[in-house]
Amino acid sequence: MATTKATVKKSNSELKRKRQTIKRQARNTSVLSRLKTEEKKLRAALETGVDEVKALYQNFASALDKAAKQGVIHKNAAARKKSRLNTRVAGGAKPAAPKKKSTAKKAAPKAKAAKKK
Repeated sequence: MATTKATVKKSNSELKRKRQTIKRQARNTSVLSRLKTEEKKLRAALETGVDEVKALYQNFASALDKAAKQGVIHKNAAARKKSRLNTRVAGGAKPAAPKKKSTAKKAAPKAKAAKKK
């Protein structure tokens, strides 16, 4: 004997919430895609030394501010990105190289273990 589960009618607020979520996801995806594109253009220009770096930086900073205003990214994240890239645009500083893990083993723990015995 199979029991059937009663279906619950979806509330209007639940349906509206789903519609809003779909709209927000589409907007956020579009804005984030634009940000990534602008950042790639700016970083490529910094590497090659193109003259239009300042114009590209202004476009990227504007896009970051708009994204932060809409709530797509956090305002502090936008400020951090702008600050770091502005430093590179102004001074031409290279990004820090990633740290390499050392393969040498530490001898200190073995020496301590030998002293205890």
